[in-house]
Amino acid sequence: MRLEPGPAGLRHLQVSARALVLLALVALVTSCTTKRHGEATASAPTAKPAVDAGPDDGGAEAGDGAVAVAEPEPATIDPDGNDDPEDPGKGHAPESGRFEKVGTPPLALTRICDLTPLGDALYLAHANQPLGTDGATITRYRPSDAKRPFTVAFDWNRPGEPAKGGGAGQGFLRVRRIDGRLFVPDSDPPYGGLGLVDWGTEGYVFRSDEHGVFARARDPHFRPPATAGVLPRAYHVLDVVKFRGALYASTGSVPPTEKAWRGASPGALHRANEDLSRWTYATDYPFPWNDDVTRLTFLVRFHDRLYAGIQSFDGRDRHDYVYFTDVSHEGAHPVQATKTGGVQTLRWWVDANARPHRLYWLAWGRDGVLLRVTTDGDTWTVVDLPDDAGRPTDVTRFRDAVVVLTERGLHRLDDATGTTAIATIARIEDKKSPFEVSDFFCTAPLGVFEGALYAGGQRGGTLYRLQESVRNE
Repeated sequence: MRLEPGPAGLRHLQVSARALVLLALVALVTSCTTKRHGEATASAPTAKPAVDAGPDDGGAEAGDGAVAVAEPEPATIDPDGNDDPEDPGKGHAPESGRFEKVGTPPLALTRICDLTPLGDALYLAHANQPLGTDGATITRYRPSDAKRPFTVAFDWNRPGEPAKGGGAGQGFLRVRRIDGRLFVPDSDPPYGGLGLVDWGTEGYVFRSDEHGVFARARDPHFRPPATAGVLPRAYHVLDVVKFRGALYASTGSVPPTEKAWRGASPGALHRANEDLSRWTYATDYPFPWNDDVTRLTFLVRFHDRLYAGIQSFDGRDRHDYVYFTDVSHEGAHPVQATKTGGVQTLRWWVDANARPHRLYWLAWGRDGVLLRVTTDGDTWTVVDLPDDAGRPTDVTRFRDAVVVLTERGLHRLDDATGTTAIATIARIEDKKSPFEVSDFFCTAPLGVFEGALYAGGQRGGTLYRLQESVRNE
């Protein structure tokens, strides 16, 4: 976090400290359970009613919390999801296995926050304490190179620069593959921005070429490369998505008419221009503005809506997320989909192989870290995981199965409903799990690459691969 003057600046400074306190409280509440049944319905007046039903209470219209199998997907303007189409691999998911260490990349930092394949390499996003301490790198894993499988793809640590106020990026949380290139938002830029366009504050989105090659930071003093997109007025840039033919970034920002670090601080969406060099303030939430510090966090497309997580610093906003039918104030629909409200979105993921498509939502709230699923975008069902699973960290499709990574294992979901874990594929036997959930912005990711399943560690930035058990015939 940066040290800034003024009331808004002090609230920004306190975000990390309060978040750490909240993490500790939530951990105490949720240490013994990851399941929840029978959560009540709650919705915002501006949105369609949302049902958050446990698997056994029959609250959802599909019956007994099940996700019904319906007609084929209708045509949509945008494909559901947030990256280019995924390759889950061929064949059957293994019945059993274990996670083995692949290795620790150079400049790995503490956490791996995202795994994204492009071409013949898997790209890893790294952070220490996102939005809190310096450290932001992208590394590349290429198993075909036996001598040097790990290399640094992009380094935003800015060695040798003054560290006061944050001399480097403070975490890369997502690597998005969009139109065959990689896009990496800078979650907390050095010094609140380096004044390329706006001396008040500005954020950055780094992008690769079609081969996954990122331009290096420029001399002197490790300035953003010429290929970086600049976001004037952005304090933080957390995610990137393509929606209705344009690229948008989710941020915590200052409106163009306000003073940075002193005035209103809503969450915002910034739209990229044609050459991707400038991303301008497009719309914001909440509106009208208030004196809270708000961020729009992680993004996903589903049923021609753009969903965005919400982080409200003061905790007064009880909405869980906001979806946009178009990028405008009129198109914004805030939703309280949980009983308590105000949850922190950790991940979204769409299973585009299911019919109908399923949107999974991983969120952290007063009731713990829960994974939910919907087929209509409004009615949510809590995914039932084993009592000893620990908290969930990510979900993806691996070959013919949807699998969930938790602190204590890897679990396969029921193919018919997607709401219940029916088998445990791998268990974490270590006393301290490498996939421990300990940060709002970064949880252990899953990624499928060249037919294998990988997971990103949260202790020392180690990459893991699922080693499948061999049957004795």
